[in-house]
Amino acid sequence: MTNHPDSTRGKLLISNSSVIQDFFHKSVVLMVDHDDDGAFGLVLNKPTDQTMESLIKNLPDTIHSNKPVYAGGPVDNLFVSILHNGKQTADPGVEVVPGIYMARSFDTMLEVLSSDQIKFRVLQGYAGWSSGQLESEFDRLSWVVSDLVDDSIVFKEDDSESIWREALRSKGGIYKYFVDHTKDPSLN
Repeated sequence: MTNHPDSTRGKLLISNSSVIQDFFHKSVVLMVDHDDDGAFGLVLNKPTDQTMESLIKNLPDTIHSNKPVYAGGPVDNLFVSILHNGKQTADPGVEVVPGIYMARSFDTMLEVLSSDQIKFRVLQGYAGWSSGQLESEFDRLSWVVSDLVDDSIVFKEDDSESIWREALRSKGGIYKYFVDHTKDPSLN
């Protein structure tokens, strides 16, 4: 049995791609909640072919209408949320980590999408684990946990693998070494 945190709330889970070969292969997950009942997070680096205007009916035309929607996880495609750094919005939602919020309100989404100052990511679906399930995945070495959560990873607009590599690099130590010195950092 491996040592794992009691809670991953407000942390990043970075998949160990040598173990995970499903939806979560080379994924970075921002954990929104984690307690004895289970865990809930949003995958940050899986863009879809959808845009905001194709996902959200009657969305007014904004400067961001054509930005991609991300697959927040394999659970419940009707669950649409927005991660953003707009503290000044009327109702920013739940503060996941200092300065980064998750909201599900249509009004908040419109306010964020109308701004050219707020960084954001719209996600469809989420990642969920029942009680003990995530802990079991830690025992199988499926995830690396990182406390380094900031705008540079959460809102990075780059390809999926680059975001995953940057998350591992920011973890430092052996993870940084493998990203910087091997062709396949999944050999960690």
